[in-house]
Formats: sequence, C-alpha cells, structure tokens
Amino acid sequence: MMTFRQLPATNTGDHSMTQILSATLKAELRNSRIAANIARSTAEVFAEERHFSGNVQEFGHTFELAVSEAFTNSVNYRDPSIKDITVTIGFEEESNALTASVTDMNAPFNIHPPEPDIAEYPEGGFGLLIIWKLMNEVSCSREGQSNVLSMKKFISRP
Repeated sequence: MMTFRQLPATNTGDHSMTQILSATLKAELRNSRIAANIARSTAEVFAEERHFSGNVQEFGHTFELAVSEAFTNSVNYRDPSIKDITVTIGFEEESNALTASVTDMNAPFNIHPPEPDIAEYPEGGFGLLIIWKLMNEVSCSREGQSNVLSMKKFISRP
C-alpha cells in the first residue's frame, strides 16, 4: 500500500512570508531494495525542488543508505517467530529538511549505540552508527506496539 498526500502551503508569520510545504508519503514494504530506491528517489526529488546547492545524488544516497540500514535492522532483529514482516517507511518534507521514518512491530530498542571497538565489533553491527553519522537528527518513539525510527537531514538553500 502506498499513499501520498500533499498538504497546502501555510504562512510562517515571518516578514519574508516564507511558505512551508509539507507532504507525506508512506509505503508498507517487505523488500529492502524497494525501500532504499524509494528513499533515494524521494530525497533526490525533494532536493531538486528546493534548488539544493549541494550534490543531489549524494543527498539521495544518504537517505538510501540510512533507510536501507533501518529497514535491515527491522528485518534482522524481529521476533524469530514472525515469518512475514511488514515495515512501513514514511517521508515528511519541511522547507529545509526531509525526514524519513521506519516503523516496525519489533521490541523496543536503544537507538544510542555504544562507541564501537572496530576490532571487536561484529560484522553487520554498524547500522545505527551509520544512521547517526549520516543524518542530522535521529530519534525513536514507541507508538502502541510499534517502533518509529525518525531520521532527519537538513539541506542548505542558495
């Protein structure tokens, strides 16, 4: 299921009369490659529409990697008795930032990974650390029986 809703622009009340556009996109997925591709494409379109002064493809790749890591964690750390998992990814636009959220029905977890000892850290144990390094803001909330991992990246505007 995929839904898209464009919300009307609103006045921020400042003297520049800046308009904030907000849109939400949610998709329920079972495949990390699809999740990563949606993340990259969404981020690239977002950056292009806002005349991002940096590398649009790099901005898209940042979201692709962060969402892919979060999606993979959702699948790898699920209850082993659950055979078929659905992960919901969502995107929310602000005038100067894009937020990706990944929602699953897994047990609560600590989003603050310890500083790794690279020599002792297990292969595949760097997902949250990568997300923290790539994104400007990372948070996790518990909504009912679901974890919602939110990852925000700001853009600079010309």
